[in-house]
Amino acid sequence: MRNTVINRRRFLTLTGGAALAAGTGLLTGCGSSSTPTGRGGAGSVTLPDYIPSQLVKPDLPPTAEGVMAGYYQYPRNLVTGVTGKPGEGLGDVSVLTNMFNPVPPAVGANRYWQELNNRLGANLNITMTPSADYLNKLSTVIASGDLPDMMLISARLARRADVLTRLCADLSEFVSGSAVARFPFLANIPRDPWLATAYGGGIYAVPIPRAIVGRIMFARADLLRQRGLNPAPASYAEFLELARGLTDARQNRWAFASAKGVIILVSDMLGVPNVWQEQGGKFVAEVESPQRKEAVARVAEMYQAGLFHPDTIGGRLQLRDLFGNGTVALNSDGYAAWDVLADTYKVEVGGIVAPGYDAGTRPVHRSGAPSFALTAFKKADKGRIEKLLAICDWLAAPLGTSEYMFRKFGVEGTHWNWQGDVPVRTDLGNVEAKLPLEYISESPHVLGPTDRARVDAQRAFQEKAIPHLVRNPAEGLYSETSLSKSGELTKIIDTAELDIVFGRKPISAWDDAVRQWRAAGGDQIRGEYEKAFAEQQ
Repeated sequence: MRNTVINRRRFLTLTGGAALAAGTGLLTGCGSSSTPTGRGGAGSVTLPDYIPSQLVKPDLPPTAEGVMAGYYQYPRNLVTGVTGKPGEGLGDVSVLTNMFNPVPPAVGANRYWQELNNRLGANLNITMTPSADYLNKLSTVIASGDLPDMMLISARLARRADVLTRLCADLSEFVSGSAVARFPFLANIPRDPWLATAYGGGIYAVPIPRAIVGRIMFARADLLRQRGLNPAPASYAEFLELARGLTDARQNRWAFASAKGVIILVSDMLGVPNVWQEQGGKFVAEVESPQRKEAVARVAEMYQAGLFHPDTIGGRLQLRDLFGNGTVALNSDGYAAWDVLADTYKVEVGGIVAPGYDAGTRPVHRSGAPSFALTAFKKADKGRIEKLLAICDWLAAPLGTSEYMFRKFGVEGTHWNWQGDVPVRTDLGNVEAKLPLEYISESPHVLGPTDRARVDAQRAFQEKAIPHLVRNPAEGLYSETSLSKSGELTKIIDTAELDIVFGRKPISAWDDAVRQWRAAGGDQIRGEYEKAFAEQQ
């Protein structure tokens, strides 16, 4: 597998959030800077090799381009992926992470947690913070200087590069290039998620991977079939015909209920860049593209044609509920929502792949964020870092391994049992086996396990969409202005879109909004990205 070299300041992503103790002197003991220093590496670093695991054979293998592996059912003959106890001898290991579920019982009253510690050979002391409060908690802990052994680094953490390169362990010697083969399940994480871990010549974290397929325009496949509509439009005109066929105001049925996702889909039909486009070191923003303006104009026409739910203008609709009950047949959401929608509402879900706007236009499919967040380690001796990485490797074991089944469900017969080919938690499992381990380390997401028809439909969507994937070339490039003004700039564009779509302003207002966006910080972001891009060459 070809190594990919990341040069100085490469892949620095700071996307905002609570300022890291502004004015408190955080990090001043090491010196401070408004731009990342690049310390911790030798000027360049080789990303970990991608070595797909061959331990378990999925029904549908992943592809190098990013199509996810697929499983029709849970493997019954589990394999053991790790011999021995990866954290043997570490003693207590402090962990800070977030969670979305209620806090489970403490370790003293939690047999699942006790067994986890037994299998790891270390005592995980996990501080679990609700997701809504996590950024503030993380900033407070960092400002205190009393860091845990492992901590989840939010994508919204300000001064992220400084935190990683000055306070956290450089993992390069352990995972760079072929060295990652010592940790086969970390090596099983594709290249894209690792991009955000490389800072100033070093690798400073383990990624929590996500699929690059990003958002999908979901369709009620059952409703399309009932109405004899084409689920795979080959042009904008055919997509418009589909939307009209799904709309019947007298029956309380509409094609759409949210403008943003439709604007993005039409933009993809027109080949609009993914946030930024780079040519010869020069950056052009998506909003400056004439095709982006055209997409807004087309969606405004759709709204005037009555293809949107009448309450769309209020912006307070429960979109998934409307999709589930059939009031709305098309809705944009993250890729993981495919299973959520199908399981929650017991409906057949499909995905609309963006066609070319017309016969002469090549469509795109914009990639999603390849990682949820990063897990970084407090600086420690080499032996301790190696064992912390081994714990992350154990937690990243893929479906079909005994490690995966324990991480997800607990002890068979105590926390879960087989019902047919499906593992089902017991009442005790629903209480105890709820540690947020997936926010410490996790294997790449897969399609399924679920019924064959759904997995095949998801796979078919990705096989059509991924070849048109376009990434954001500014991912990983540092821009202080983007960090500090992203909310303000997004509001300028979002407001202009809705004003035009809902008929409050003419399409000419788009040009005024873009000029306002540029003056408010867009041009400054462009300059910072161009400078950072030049420095990495």
